[in-house]
Amino acid sequence: MYGYFMLMCIALVSRAAVASPVRASRSVQSDHELCTTSARSLLTTLRRVLEKSTVTQPEKMGSNTLFHGFNCTDLGAVMNPNTQTASVCQPIQDVTCSDEKTSPFSQTKCLQNIANDLHYHETMLDKYVKTLDERPNDESVNELRTLTESIQYLQQRCKLLPKPETSKNMWTPTNSFEDRMDLCKQLKGFQVRTITINRALGYICAGE
Repeated sequence: MYGYFMLMCIALVSRAAVASPVRASRSVQSDHELCTTSARSLLTTLRRVLEKSTVTQPEKMGSNTLFHGFNCTDLGAVMNPNTQTASVCQPIQDVTCSDEKTSPFSQTKCLQNIANDLHYHETMLDKYVKTLDERPNDESVNELRTLTESIQYLQQRCKLLPKPETSKNMWTPTNSFEDRMDLCKQLKGFQVRTITINRALGYICAGE
C-alpha cells in the first residue's frame, strides 16, 4: 500500500511538472504569432501604399496623391542610415572570404535594430504628415496614417522588440517637392528593410 501511495505521488508531481511548461509554451507561441502576423501586415500595407502611389504616367496623377509630379519607380531606394538590420539579422555572418571564422547570430542586436528601424520610419512619417495641409492632401494623409498605424501595431504587439534607441540622424522635411521625392526613396528602402524584418522575426519566432 505504501509503495502504491508513493507511485501516485510521483505521478501527480510529474504531471504538474509537465503541464506547467505547456501553458508557458502556448503563451510564447501566441506572442510569436503576433510578431510574425503584424510584420506581414506591415509589409502588405507598405506594398499597397507604394503600388497605389506609383503609376507609369505621373502627369495623370491627381495633385492630392502621394507622388504626383514624378515617377517613383524611377528613383532608387534609401535605407535608414542609423541601423545595420540587414547584416546583424543574418543567422550566420561570414566575416571575410579568407577568414574561416564566423560570428554567431545575435538575437538581441537583431531585435534592437528592428526596433530602431520601426521607430525611425514612424517618426519620419509623423513629421511628414504634419507638414501637409490635410484637406487638399487627404488621400496622401490617409495612406501615410494607415502605414504609421501598421508600424505602431507591430511595435505594440511584438513583445520581443526592445525599446528603440534614439537615432542621431533623423529625417527632417525641407520643402514639398523634394520631401515627396525623398519620401518615395525612403519608403522603397523601408520596403526592402521590412522584408528583412519579416524573415528575421520568422527565424527568431521559429526558434531555429
